Amino acid sequence: MAIPDTLAARLIEVTKSHDLKGPFLMLGRQRFVGTRKGKAAKLLQDTIETYLPGLSEDDLRNPGDEYSETFFEKLGYSQVDSLDFSPFEGASIIQDLSGDLNPDLHGRFNTIYDGGTIEHIFELPTAYRNVDRMLKEGGVFIGHSPCNNWINHSFYQINPEMVYGFWEKAMGYKILHMILQPLLPNFSDRVVTSTNPNETGVRPRLSGKLPNNSPIMLCFAVQKPFGVQGSQRAYQTDYMEKWER
Repeated sequence: MAIPDTLAARLIEVTKSHDLKGPFLMLGRQRFVGTRKGKAAKLLQDTIETYLPGLSEDDLRNPGDEYSETFFEKLGYSQVDSLDFSPFEGASIIQDLSGDLNPDLHGRFNTIYDGGTIEHIFELPTAYRNVDRMLKEGGVFIGHSPCNNWINHSFYQINPEMVYGFWEKAMGYKILHMILQPLLPNFSDRVVTSTNPNETGVRPRLSGKLPNNSPIMLCFAVQKPFGVQGSQRAYQTDYMEKWER
């Protein structure tokens, strides 16, 4: 669980573009990697200059360790917590996301960030629903999840259909942002979007070709509705289109 240059840039963009602030939770205590090399390093540098003028990358680093609390504080979040199954990395909240959620966590956070945790939880639907429970109404869930070329990394690879079929259709969330992001530094500009099957009635179609030799991250941000949510039953969207004919 780490935040390299490419993903740091996407977090800065989403946070500042949507004026996210308030209590923040990261799933797992994320390490801050920052600059690697090539196009990805330039992307982070340019993003910091655009959205965080007057700050350097060094200003975003924890002063005494490799973790990322300072990074999120500099983005404007008022309190930064981390949640994990175990205290082995010093998370501030110990909670099994595959089980019953501590009631004290219900509706507690304005923003929750999954930077590579939930795909490691076998009871993934339960974990996602616990994220929903922890968010305030109007809160935002930011996901950076492995999508392709991550064999044996985890139990799951997450694809756009999860965002459209579960978060938008079943849970009633608003999609603020969604891209497919190559993770290798020299492919940082090879970003691809997809069509929305809730609008087209067919499975998501990619806007371009992704590199075959890079791990691909699904980067998305979705906003919890105020008041009534969706049906909370998730079905793959193109099948729903067929059933409803």
